[in-house]
Amino acid sequence: MKYIITESRLKIMKYIITENRLNDIIFKYLDIKLNKIEKMKGVNTDIIFAFPNKKYGLIGWEKTGDLYVFYELRDEIKNMFGLESPDALDVIARYVVDRYNLEVDTPFSVTPD
Repeated sequence: MKYIITESRLKIMKYIITENRLNDIIFKYLDIKLNKIEKMKGVNTDIIFAFPNKKYGLIGWEKTGDLYVFYELRDEIKNMFGLESPDALDVIARYVVDRYNLEVDTPFSVTPD
């Protein structure tokens, strides 16, 4: 599968990016965005990934393989890279598997109470 990303400046430039390359780009973006995120024991999930001094995490994981992604992170990836919501969740799930060596079966989006 190939994605086309357009950038508007003085002229329109089009790039064709393969799915693997898009994953690499998104992974690098998440590495930068989540640079200071800490893995810690969760209250509602087995593990949460949160920034220091924050009560709630952006990502939660359970031993069952369920992954909970805060909707703002999902939407940021979705909007920045032109993905559908399920595709954004899938790439975040692959990121968690790759970077934290956790098994993910099903990613979910979480909204605030």
